Amino acid sequence: MSIKKLAAHLGLSKSTVSRALNGYTDVNEQTREKVLKAAQDIGYKANPTAKRLASGKSRNIGIILPAHSRMFVSSAFSKVLASAAEFLAKHDYQLIVTTIFDWQDEQQVYFDFITSGLVDGVFIVRTRHDDPRILMLRKHHFPYVCFGFDDDFTADSFVDVDNIQAFYDLTKRQIKHGHSRIAFLDAPFELTFSQARKQGYLKAMQEANLTLDPRWLLSGELNEREAMEMTKEIMSLEQRPTCILCADDTMALGAIAACEALGYQVGIDVAIAGYGDYEHSRYTKPSITTVKYDTSAVGEGMSKLILNKVENKQFEVSNWHRATIVSRQSDA
Repeated sequence: MSIKKLAAHLGLSKSTVSRALNGYTDVNEQTREKVLKAAQDIGYKANPTAKRLASGKSRNIGIILPAHSRMFVSSAFSKVLASAAEFLAKHDYQLIVTTIFDWQDEQQVYFDFITSGLVDGVFIVRTRHDDPRILMLRKHHFPYVCFGFDDDFTADSFVDVDNIQAFYDLTKRQIKHGHSRIAFLDAPFELTFSQARKQGYLKAMQEANLTLDPRWLLSGELNEREAMEMTKEIMSLEQRPTCILCADDTMALGAIAACEALGYQVGIDVAIAGYGDYEHSRYTKPSITTVKYDTSAVGEGMSKLILNKVENKQFEVSNWHRATIVSRQSDA
């Protein structure tokens, strides 16, 4: 049934019915309830295209993912996106995902995206200090929410895991197990979560008054290949580490492969731990000790914050989420 027929059925004007369905405050409560009940009784659903044209909104939230990065096909991040998309869908919004390639101009891609009319807001991932994407979005007053934190972020603009605490706890665990030579394979340094994880690692090492060989602290992309190369480098040192912490489970998988290739038995000769609790982590041999966080809460929180901005909602959101350690065989 069209809105015209619904209006005729109720004996009201088309504009009154439309405004009641869309929640305008200039329609009195009695009329609004009458319209909503009739719409529910006869199974009326607004034409989504007409609804977008009437509101001037696309009812889409966008996200641009780097095509080269393995991080954003991980099971953990996939679950974050799924949770975000589900919450948006419940409020008649869609999550639009696209990619950016190394050869493209990042600023131009983001500018074209936000001026295309395709999206009403965007999610930002892999946040960086003084991130040029965020500076541009602020300049154009375009709604955004980050999965990540920087020092100047306001509470309405981010959701993140407490990465400092996560790697402080993970490092302290290894120290309690008797390790003093603990290496850390970190993500690219320009990413804010990389620096936060490093900060947690260093805090635990310093509190325990442990000597830190700078050669034990390396950074690279979140993939098996770079993790294998870094692991071979640190395990060839005369004073090699007895424990390797990795910025994510994919790197931990590469570190395990490198140690095994060098003849070390993981979980006995060397301890390895990751981050993210990816699906493969529990099934590898040995299974990977890791850190997990509530992916559903993170994704839902991102969507709540963006709807607060584009729909003037008043959802309460927890900005920070605590990670917990999952103990498995790789650091037994």
